[in-house]
Amino acid sequence: MPFEDLKIDVKSVFTPEGSESAKDSCVFLYGNNDINWFATDYLMSDSVPEGSKNVTKGMIRYFLEYLNNYENWQHGTALVKPVPMGEVTDKHLFNFVGYIEDDIGLNRNGIVRRVKSALSLLEFIQNTYNLDYKLISISSNNEYIEKGLTNAKWLINQFTGKRYLHHECLPDIEDYPSRNPITEEAIESLYDDLDKLAESGQELKHEMLTALIGLLEKTGIRVSEAANIDEHTIELLRLQLTSWLNGTPIDLTELAKAAKLTIDKKSLKAAEAIYRRSKISKGSHDLVWIPIKTTKGKKKNKIRLIPIPVASAQYLVRFYDDYIVNELDRVRAGEHKINRKKHKKLFIQPETHAPMTGVMLSSLFYDVFSRQYKSAKHKRSPHLFRHRFITCLVLQQLKSLNSKFGGQQLASLILKRIQGLTGHASIATMLHYVELAEAEIQDPDEKSEDIAFDDETREVLIEKYGEDEVAIIEYEIIKKRTENREQRK
Repeated sequence: MPFEDLKIDVKSVFTPEGSESAKDSCVFLYGNNDINWFATDYLMSDSVPEGSKNVTKGMIRYFLEYLNNYENWQHGTALVKPVPMGEVTDKHLFNFVGYIEDDIGLNRNGIVRRVKSALSLLEFIQNTYNLDYKLISISSNNEYIEKGLTNAKWLINQFTGKRYLHHECLPDIEDYPSRNPITEEAIESLYDDLDKLAESGQELKHEMLTALIGLLEKTGIRVSEAANIDEHTIELLRLQLTSWLNGTPIDLTELAKAAKLTIDKKSLKAAEAIYRRSKISKGSHDLVWIPIKTTKGKKKNKIRLIPIPVASAQYLVRFYDDYIVNELDRVRAGEHKINRKKHKKLFIQPETHAPMTGVMLSSLFYDVFSRQYKSAKHKRSPHLFRHRFITCLVLQQLKSLNSKFGGQQLASLILKRIQGLTGHASIATMLHYVELAEAEIQDPDEKSEDIAFDDETREVLIEKYGEDEVAIIEYEIIKKRTENREQRK
């Protein structure tokens, strides 16, 4: 059963008395129409307070997705072999922590909440169903009468005095800084390890991971979004690159028509201006656009256009042509072609030759950069590139705005400006990136050259021309100022 086949149907169910009042019911339903009754019964039980049901629903779904894709994540196999709910062990919970960090890079609190939800579900199953074995054993004094597949213990929260379930997999200290970006040194270490991978003769893995890292670094997309890139996306990049080489870049309106998208051209031009001025572009004057299907949040399944440097786009197209269409690695090794292009996907599993999911891409990354070439100094995971991308955009906006107003208002303004690039919809998430970016600004005097006008002027201009137009004006002013400064040298 593939990753995408796990879904949740939420229905309204009338009360037994037949009244018109209804309550939310959540059915954890697989693509083959099987229902996970363990999870469904748990969520609808009194074990989950009414006010917590919506949050718990997401937590349990995430745990089910993990179990559904355990083999893919661990071994990169194409065969999906879900871990049955009744066979969850301590090892699965320890690996769950690693999976969470690989997938979404949460801090300790985020990890703890997800693991505790899983433990509570296992406890409910043990207490509710007539099992002939011990699924979970819970100790109150570190002694177990009978060991279970999973073993937890009751602890007392020193602040609230309430009892909670604890498992040894939970980190005791904050080893997981929330949304901290990958460092420049860590990125350099990845490329050093890629050189070693090439020297070892693993040509396809080397080229694929080089393409993936470049893509994540320049676009900040999620790994699951990278896995969705298909032949159509590559051909749109090729179309733009051909026009660029001919000296006639494609207009955004033409691109939208070719991609069958409805766009707000002014918003995209504003996003392009922000991207160009950020650290991400590194002075890349020539950009094209890559359409990305958002895979999470309120904007799920919506297509967003993201700028990408021409050089990065060329690498993606070359990788697709050389290794997916022409299979150069197999030709050079004297092996027969296996028709990788039949799947019409950019990323194909090196061993099984099946289309890769986001989980499989993360697993490949983990296998190479955490097992084969482990770094003791650097924190390296695919999702950290997304944190870096967003932090760089926010940092550029902080310097540009030079704003005196507070966190919530500032986060709202920045989110409005960059959400088209990131696929975000949460002010709470953006607040953290604002804090990270503020910490990087060491000397306030260094910001003066990046300021187009003060807050009062900006407010008047936004009221008159709109947010997107003002972002473009800011970019043009800074660009002109830089050009004049260069001419005077």
